[in-house]
Amino acid sequence: MSKNKQLLNQHKQFPEPQPNNFLTIFSQFPVGTSTWNWILTRPHSETSQVFVPLSTGSGLTRDYEPLFLLKMSPGKSWYLETSLKVAAKAGVFITKVGSTSVAPLYVLFQLSGSDYIYQVWINHYGGELLPSPLHTLQTMPHLTLLLVENKPQPERVIKIENQVDWSRLIAKIESVPSWDSQAFNPVKITLYSSEELWNRTTEEQVIKITIAKLNDRFRNGDKSLGEYKMSRQVLALPRKKQKELFKQIQNFSDFTYENDPKGEHDMGQVTMDDVEYIWKIDYLDTSMIMLSDTPEDISKTTRVLLVIRSDEC
Repeated sequence: MSKNKQLLNQHKQFPEPQPNNFLTIFSQFPVGTSTWNWILTRPHSETSQVFVPLSTGSGLTRDYEPLFLLKMSPGKSWYLETSLKVAAKAGVFITKVGSTSVAPLYVLFQLSGSDYIYQVWINHYGGELLPSPLHTLQTMPHLTLLLVENKPQPERVIKIENQVDWSRLIAKIESVPSWDSQAFNPVKITLYSSEELWNRTTEEQVIKITIAKLNDRFRNGDKSLGEYKMSRQVLALPRKKQKELFKQIQNFSDFTYENDPKGEHDMGQVTMDDVEYIWKIDYLDTSMIMLSDTPEDISKTTRVLLVIRSDEC
């Protein structure tokens, strides 16, 4: 089975609807609305079906899983392609509400044939009634989407492979002290739209861009970020030639995937008087003893720019 095969299971046969205010209210929400909740998915008598109602109580058992609900227009659930493709993305925003740090997590779903990018926010620490779903989501092989139209029960169930890196997201969230729901609620309103979140640069890309900008700044003369060092042959050059060489290093911009695979602008090669010189930036901690594992953090990193002749390698 292809790794990207998205439509893994779907049912239109459900048990008789049971009274549930949440699903009734959700079915009346505007098209494009989305949310999540705990749903009883593995009752003892019917192991193959997804049961409603949802639960907003404590003491949930393993038979309850966090599932995602997407509001569709009437008839749309089954108008979508039979082999529906679903793309999912997730991320974390660390921001402040007043003096309180908040790290809300968002999950986005884009369905082929749909005009909407569905956005779901999860409040990791808003657990007055519910436990956090994050560690459960981390262990689930699939993410389950319930397509809801105008009835108090789902029209269609879609399961997609769970390819979200929950461990990284959880670690990022848990690096922030706990907050309450009053701090969380304003975040969903003040942050970006679904489209902006979908096109948002990933955390890894942000870190790489930050490192590259710091390396460029350092290479262009900001010695507050670290130290310059030269090999013996470079030190033996006349002062005027040293300045000429460093000018070329500062002006270097020919970064490609071949010579800069990490995208950090940390190494390059220039030619002066038919002699090739290599420059390289290393990241040390502030003690200048150990390597820094956070080169994007200038408070924990000292950069060292080394310039050598290529025949000294």
